[in-house]
Amino acid sequence: MSLERILREAADGLDGVLGVSVKHHESGVAASINGAELFPTASVFKLPVIVEFYRQVEAGGLGLDDRFVLRERDKVPGSGILKELSEGLELSLRDFLELMMILSDNTATDIVTERVGMENVNATMRELGLTRTVVVHDCRDILFDLIGLDGLQDEEKTLELFRAEARRERIGGTWSLGVEGNNVTTPEEMLRLLELIVEGKAAGRESCDAILETMGRCQTGEYRIAKYLPRKDIEFAHKTGSIPGIRNDVGVVTIRGTGERYLISCFTKAASDVYAAEEAIALASRSVYELFTG
Repeated sequence: MSLERILREAADGLDGVLGVSVKHHESGVAASINGAELFPTASVFKLPVIVEFYRQVEAGGLGLDDRFVLRERDKVPGSGILKELSEGLELSLRDFLELMMILSDNTATDIVTERVGMENVNATMRELGLTRTVVVHDCRDILFDLIGLDGLQDEEKTLELFRAEARRERIGGTWSLGVEGNNVTTPEEMLRLLELIVEGKAAGRESCDAILETMGRCQTGEYRIAKYLPRKDIEFAHKTGSIPGIRNDVGVVTIRGTGERYLISCFTKAASDVYAAEEAIALASRSVYELFTG
């Protein structure tokens, strides 16, 4: 069975859109379904952010050991742990990067994103040839939209976000679930960014290795790409994204023993059942693994 047919079978029956791009790094065998279509990134936008962060470290503009004191107004609801911790906590930027990528911490992400600047992230993506990958909102803005907040000052919005989180309110916004005015990418472009990281071309070799090492400790999305893979036989470095109707996961799978690698970039949108979206990703991933490993 062909690689493309495997991917199409995984998409069959999903009430929503699945986009997947896959490439075996050593052989160059590749395939996509909906690979050129735009998808909301959700938290996958944190991957372009960490690439830009390391490039600025290399340029001398930022330091991994620079310190930052957490303030109450920095806290962002949603995923992560910093929102639960005390104001005045001092951490290094390295710590914020770890929290951003491993726990997908929204507070850490917005602190890092502010430091690097979204305009710099977008300029780097264009320099790398990823012209359709755009970061225009931080986590706080996305959450503002998800519960339909507007007409308030940012501090008032933040209070309402925490109240809504406590009440487990449903969404009220619109743009954060679509591709207009949103953080977006395509499966093919995120696959290319993964490839540039693996090849040490997204930033310096040492920086790219550090990014992959951190991604290898990601604790989210266990029911997506990794769900059916034999974890004892692989190493897996990835980043997930999740908002209502959207489940994304992009990563690098390394086969222990042979050292062969393949890159896989999975996005969904407009999914009526996010558990079905995760399962579609998991089934595509399992079939790809079985094909590449015989």
